[in-house]
Amino acid sequence: MNGTTQRQWILGVLVGGTLLFGSTPSRANGEPLATYEDWTTAATIRADRWVGGSDFGHERRREVHADTLLMRFRREGGTDSDVGATGFFSNRLSFRNPGQVEGMEVELRVRDVSVTGCPANATASIARAAAIDLTRISDLPPETPSAPGDLTGDHIARVEVRRLSDSTDPAGVLTVRALLFRCNNPGCASTTLVGTPVVLGDVRTHKWFRVRLIWNRDGDEFRAALDDQADVSLPYPPEANARPANSPFALIRTQHLPANCTVGSGGPTVGDAEVEVRTVRTNASAVIP
Repeated sequence: MNGTTQRQWILGVLVGGTLLFGSTPSRANGEPLATYEDWTTAATIRADRWVGGSDFGHERRREVHADTLLMRFRREGGTDSDVGATGFFSNRLSFRNPGQVEGMEVELRVRDVSVTGCPANATASIARAAAIDLTRISDLPPETPSAPGDLTGDHIARVEVRRLSDSTDPAGVLTVRALLFRCNNPGCASTTLVGTPVVLGDVRTHKWFRVRLIWNRDGDEFRAALDDQADVSLPYPPEANARPANSPFALIRTQHLPANCTVGSGGPTVGDAEVEVRTVRTNASAVIP
């Protein structure tokens, strides 16, 4: 999302900028994680478990194929200028019951990723080959009215698997990051970071890995991890949880932000990724039989 400004907030559990780490969890707020979906055995995307959605893209795909869920999204950047980028666009699959999801673990493999930049534009293009998002809390006072779908005040926790057009990493290497941010307007086009994004590690195309995101209600934090690594805490001040999120969601997505680039400067830029999803786990009470 663009228009992002950064708010540096340091909780008492952070000492000298050091993050709080913990053991690998098997529970979300006291519940064990259980299989929500296993596409090694499922033949279709079940309508009672999932809601599909997509923004404008030049190529989109979302289907069960060869024992995995296959998601692809390709988006070209704007060609009217050589400044900035034009919005985030995504291909996504949302949990049908987001208000029940307090944690998720998703098994993924990036089949391919491509992202190009513009020599005349200082803004790098971003390809999020995969991301998992969880929205559970809002800092708006309980008495403040909010229209349905208004994300203002809602906080989104995310684990993203991304590559930038100016990356110096070898081909096929993507960075996994965890972050928490507040939505500042109804569509969440303007956001404020809560704390600092945390790099969880790198992954490579054609290799399976797992990303995890857990809401720790009593601990005023979200917890994120890659594979079997120790958790990383994404803490928030208690007042950020003044009430439940107005527009809760839990989802898996492929998302791109290609930089603007005129044809004369070599545009358009492009973000393109194809990812496989195998097993999805959530807190047990969120599982739909």
